[in-house]
Amino acid sequence: MAEPFSRKAIAKAFFGLDISDAEPCVRSRHPQTKALIHSKQKSFLLDLPVEIRLKIYDLLLVSRFNRWDNPSWSVGNTNQKLVMLGFIQARQYRTMEPAILQTCKQIYLEAVPILYSRNVFRFNQPDLMLRLIAQIGYTNTKLIQSLDIYVPPNADKGSWLNLLRILPEATTGIKSVVVRWWGEGVDKTWERSLGKDIAFAQALAGLSKLGVEKLRIEGYYAKPWPAYFRDKFGVLVVEDEDGRPYPPEDDDDDGMRKLNEDTLEDFRRYQNGTDLLNPWGKEASNIEFT
Repeated sequence: MAEPFSRKAIAKAFFGLDISDAEPCVRSRHPQTKALIHSKQKSFLLDLPVEIRLKIYDLLLVSRFNRWDNPSWSVGNTNQKLVMLGFIQARQYRTMEPAILQTCKQIYLEAVPILYSRNVFRFNQPDLMLRLIAQIGYTNTKLIQSLDIYVPPNADKGSWLNLLRILPEATTGIKSVVVRWWGEGVDKTWERSLGKDIAFAQALAGLSKLGVEKLRIEGYYAKPWPAYFRDKFGVLVVEDEDGRPYPPEDDDDDGMRKLNEDTLEDFRRYQNGTDLLNPWGKEASNIEFT
């Protein structure tokens, strides 16, 4: 497990950087440090008001891009970009400038909460999130506030249940969670998703102990899930009620309308019979639907 303060380990593991530990920032005017001041470059950044420094950190460390390059990677309708845990080390996908973290310890301590609290971290495999926890340490993991969880079809149930058991202890600062159950309509892989698995829904509800302020569910999921999550979380639960990948617009072309209609039909077929599922029960049901 990484130490709570390890700039070199985090920069290398999280961003693929190879750096040496930065020296402490030189600010003292004590006579004994005069030679040190002349021998090392002074950090003019620290002479700025803290409010300005925080704005600079935000510009450098919050992932942003032109959302029209790939709307599916944007956070809502904003220009903020999801931090894709499977791609963050690839330079072509990097939309942050983490080099600021290697400047000195003071800047690191001021800036790192912005890196973890203001970005939205997306992952589609449990080991990606577990690896991040191991790399950045529990102290930094507790700073994370937003997760975007993509549960693919044919997902390994045991791995996801294990992660959902760990998250309430590791990510105690979580405020917003998005969960997406998706699949390909062509071969009906959504029928093999965890979207109607009671054990998964119960494990996900375990995040309610964190004081999550907003939960959004999308894709293919069972009929009782929205009511169940509202009961367990007691907060705002937003549901994509029809399974459509894109909200209908007045200017949609025929192809987009057909896509949404087909997806809506698949969604209704997926939910058929799932109203019999009871996630409030103590044990997961063995009922299977085809």
